[in-house]
Amino acid sequence: MAIVDYRFDPFLNSFNVKPISGEIHQIPTNSPYEIKLVEVPQKTDPSTLHISFSNGQALTEVSAQPAQGQYWPDYLTSAHGIADWNTGTILFNSQDAGKTVVVSYNGIGTLVDSRIASQLTVDVSSSTQPDREAIVNEAVSYDSTMTSGSGPKQGVRGRLLTHRGIDAGTYTLGVLLQKLVNLSHTQEYKQDTYKYNCNCNCDCGDDSN
Repeated sequence: MAIVDYRFDPFLNSFNVKPISGEIHQIPTNSPYEIKLVEVPQKTDPSTLHISFSNGQALTEVSAQPAQGQYWPDYLTSAHGIADWNTGTILFNSQDAGKTVVVSYNGIGTLVDSRIASQLTVDVSSSTQPDREAIVNEAVSYDSTMTSGSGPKQGVRGRLLTHRGIDAGTYTLGVLLQKLVNLSHTQEYKQDTYKYNCNCNCDCGDDSN
């Protein structure tokens, strides 16, 4: 993990902190009862963290397993040899599960997990392509200039068409993946042999009936 936009001024040896207030989170209804702040909070004594329920009732910060109405920030973490390091993870008691909390603190940067590219999940529904079967006597390549002949006879044939996929534009990752899934399909080529009686009056040798 790394901190992006790490607001430390090496010349003044101090943080250019960003006061953050009104950040809203919901405590999970299932274990672990943790929230992760948008930014990494500055570790100070007294703490810059202030958390209250949505009704204004303040919670109490502790440095051990929290009881109801308490929260425990991960200030004991000092990863990468950085004393001010923490992940902005806040632990609550199970009795407060599902409640909404409002958080204010001094932020020192945004935490980025380098594993996010491989761990990111996006929910998509199944492809919208139906199962199809096209039966054709012959298949040759074609383009948009293909035209009909001028003969007196006509016939019916199957044509396999390929259409462009996703239109140009700006999409969120989830929308783009869903569009790709909607267009996804597989093609299978099968060949079979069949027999028939012509009786077509086309000089093929089977015009007697």
